[in-house]
Amino acid sequence: MSISAPEPWQEKATIKRAQVDARIPKAFILREEFLIGTESSPESVLDIPAKCGILSPEEITITENYTAISLAVALATGKLSAFDVATAFCKRAAIAQQLTSCLTEIMFDQALERARFLDEYMKKEGHPIGPLHGLPISIKDSFNVAGVQSTLGYVSFIDHAPADKNSPLVDILLSLGAVLHVKTNIPQTLMTADSDNHIFGRVLNPHRLCLSAGGSSGGEGACVSMRGSILGIGTDIGGSIRIPALCNGIYGFKPSSDRIPYSGQTSAGRLGSPGFPAAAGPLANSFADLELLMKSVIDARPWDLDAQALAIPWNTTGVEKKNKLRIGLLKEDLKWPAWPPVRRALDTAAKKLADAGHEVIELDPNKPSLDEGLIIAYESYALDPTQQAGQFIAASG
Repeated sequence: MSISAPEPWQEKATIKRAQVDARIPKAFILREEFLIGTESSPESVLDIPAKCGILSPEEITITENYTAISLAVALATGKLSAFDVATAFCKRAAIAQQLTSCLTEIMFDQALERARFLDEYMKKEGHPIGPLHGLPISIKDSFNVAGVQSTLGYVSFIDHAPADKNSPLVDILLSLGAVLHVKTNIPQTLMTADSDNHIFGRVLNPHRLCLSAGGSSGGEGACVSMRGSILGIGTDIGGSIRIPALCNGIYGFKPSSDRIPYSGQTSAGRLGSPGFPAAAGPLANSFADLELLMKSVIDARPWDLDAQALAIPWNTTGVEKKNKLRIGLLKEDLKWPAWPPVRRALDTAAKKLADAGHEVIELDPNKPSLDEGLIIAYESYALDPTQQAGQFIAASG
């Protein structure tokens, strides 16, 4: 039986993967005994970073025992150096990549150079450069970093030149002191709830490899869940932050559109088409860390760099003064009945809110109609007069 030769697109994807893998230092490569998983395996790989021998005990502590808030304090007070923190998270991200295919671009050299700069800044100035000083943050592949590609899972995009400038959000994160060390995997077209493409393959769920990591920010979900980054940046239009957060057991937040600067990304298609605006937002292992990212970015006046960003300062005064909230609860649409675990989660949340003194009002399940809204949304998502995404796929071979 003859074996057919790989198609040109397959060769191109293989070369791209090899280029990315080559950026993982040999010291960060897992031994064969730990590479046990496939996408049909039921195993969890969450414990492998701590037992594989690549991280020192101190690096395990750095990556596992801190929130973004507490890590920022340790960096700001000089308890930890940015270089040591960046090294620890680069190792952990490399491990996560080998186990879950969560990354598309590896920027360890740039991250360590950045960390050295931050340590020198601290030594010279005596204070951190900003509220995110030294925090290793992963970003979704669609965000542009100067000198780095954004392929978006399209084989045809492998021929594209690296970005010549940063997305506005990337510039803001750097101005706040962040260390950007990896870009994360996504589905081709960015419009599915599972992260799979013909270049980097499927993102696996570190909790149980045979389960989905979600999408379209599935690489972020897996990377943050494995603590390959202390914070992650994803995008969301119909659940692309929230679904991976759910699948990977972490926290995710989709803000209002344009609250966090969204422009300057590489587009997956539908350029110029009307429809629902997407939003950029954070993923983290701690709820409070979501607020750290949101507040830090908004306090940096993102509207000065991105004209689409809302010029609304960070303000919690109204929330703090209102002791009792009135909250509407829409349990399900009768045409799309919720699964028992979802009902249980909603009931538990409603009870906790009521026990805390808030007024919870159950809404009519037919008003508004989620079913009607879903139909309208799907029709909107399909608006692409030039079939741009289809052209990108066709050009891939």
